[in-house]
Amino acid sequence: MIYKTINLFGKPEINNCIVPAMPYMGNKRKLSTKLLNEIYNTVGDFNTFYDLFGGGGSMSITALLSGHKTVYNELNKGVYNLFKHVLTGGEIPKQWITREDFHKYKTGDDWFSGLVKCCWSFGNGQDSYLFGSENEKLKRLAHEIVINNCEESRVELSKLIGVEIPKNIDRLWFSRNYKIRRFELQQLQRLQQLTFSNESYQNVNIDNDSVLYCDPPYNGTGTYQIKVNHNDFYTWAIQNSNPVFISEYNMPDEFKLVCKINHQSSLCATKVNKTIEKLFWNGKFIKK
Repeated sequence: MIYKTINLFGKPEINNCIVPAMPYMGNKRKLSTKLLNEIYNTVGDFNTFYDLFGGGGSMSITALLSGHKTVYNELNKGVYNLFKHVLTGGEIPKQWITREDFHKYKTGDDWFSGLVKCCWSFGNGQDSYLFGSENEKLKRLAHEIVINNCEESRVELSKLIGVEIPKNIDRLWFSRNYKIRRFELQQLQRLQQLTFSNESYQNVNIDNDSVLYCDPPYNGTGTYQIKVNHNDFYTWAIQNSNPVFISEYNMPDEFKLVCKINHQSSLCATKVNKTIEKLFWNGKFIKK
């Protein structure tokens, strides 16, 4: 739950919490409330929040729960359709997705293809299958036990790992001991008051009294299905008359560094899994 107050400096402030969001590479679900508070501290309150590289939707959800008119924009049509499907009450299938299914659907544009590419890819990177070939059978059996309460799968997995898996197994216990992947997309279904947009970032119509937030693929890191010309993006952002906030590791000197946030990341290459997220700003204020 997000609570919004006014701090001693007359700026809005929300409590820090983790928001529900779709699995997505670089998702800000653990950082979104901190980032929005930094935006408040920089430009104050505003009406509309534009999440121009929406992805998993954590910033859109945070802004919406904080009382803002919110526009979720995502150019990848499969991801866009999945997010819209979930937030408008669509059901999420619990079927096992095979390696063959993944490669068949990962480039599709419908919501099911969005589910496959976001939730069944390694690191939510949309390119390679979630499980290695050596673990795929074990994970499939675990899935059948947890989702379908399959007795045959329970017996087979017990033999394979040399540990007796109890009948009517508690899902939380199983998740803790065997790292079963669980999705929480259904939590998003209560957030149905949101504007959806499937455009390139520079083609979205912007209202006055708005903040633009951008979380593009970081320059030189990761791989996404849709690429961004970073030089064109920098030019667009610095010339934009609206306040534009950008999550990145580094930006050209024209942008102002708003904050650094230390946090743990499961995808970080360092042993301690720590990384530093930075928020940059184009130096513009709210247009009234």
